[in-house]
Amino acid sequence: MSDVDQQAEALLADMKPTSPSAAPGQNFLPPQTRRDISGQYGSTPVWRAGEGPPTLFVHGWDDTHRVWRRFAQDFLQNTRPVLVMDLPAHGASKAEHCTPVTAGAAVAEVCAAEGPIDTIIAHSFGCDASVRAVAAGASPDYLILIAPPLLDWADYQRLKGHDDAVIARALDLHQERTGSDMARTDFRAALADYKGTILLVGSDADESSPLALIRDLAHSLPGARLVEDDTLSHRDIALDPRILSEITAFLGY
Repeated sequence: MSDVDQQAEALLADMKPTSPSAAPGQNFLPPQTRRDISGQYGSTPVWRAGEGPPTLFVHGWDDTHRVWRRFAQDFLQNTRPVLVMDLPAHGASKAEHCTPVTAGAAVAEVCAAEGPIDTIIAHSFGCDASVRAVAAGASPDYLILIAPPLLDWADYQRLKGHDDAVIARALDLHQERTGSDMARTDFRAALADYKGTILLVGSDADESSPLALIRDLAHSLPGARLVEDDTLSHRDIALDPRILSEITAFLGY
């Protein structure tokens, strides 16, 4: 195996989700709230509580539905129904791979099975999956995208210092093994026919999701609103009480 191949394999290994399991007793919703949604690429675990059209929370890469503990519990305490899920190969999911294609399909299938969905709140890679689901026909009234991944995957790896040859080889291997590429989702095109209301959330301290790109996207989507922060990191922005307050105000709660 060449040095490039070895480095590409290491990069692919680093891409594999390493989120903790979501075994019984570790979830903030009780076991009886869980069901599994069958889909094209396997089943997706979901947990639902409350009556009426729910808010679907979609976590990011290397996370599980538990990242939404603060947000979802606030919704429940205020009698707003919630629906949380684990993306493929994350948490309680038994899928082997997670790609933009399989994640987007999982979100779309959850929306179809559990709809109508009032709101989707997504973080990071979950934004990509949610936008793909909307392009495939999911139609929440509100779409909230927190720290959406607007950098091309290859550009993100370059920022981390990886060589172009290694990145190209990793992309080839990923395509061979999963049947899916890592091309950046065109959020503007995917949302062109969406009729609901969009809120984008970004932080100037988040290098993974540059605020300048989020601003550009907000300006390109008619009627989209933007919440900016100066200090929150990529994950903390999905945990912060001020961001939660901004979201509930946007939703009119």
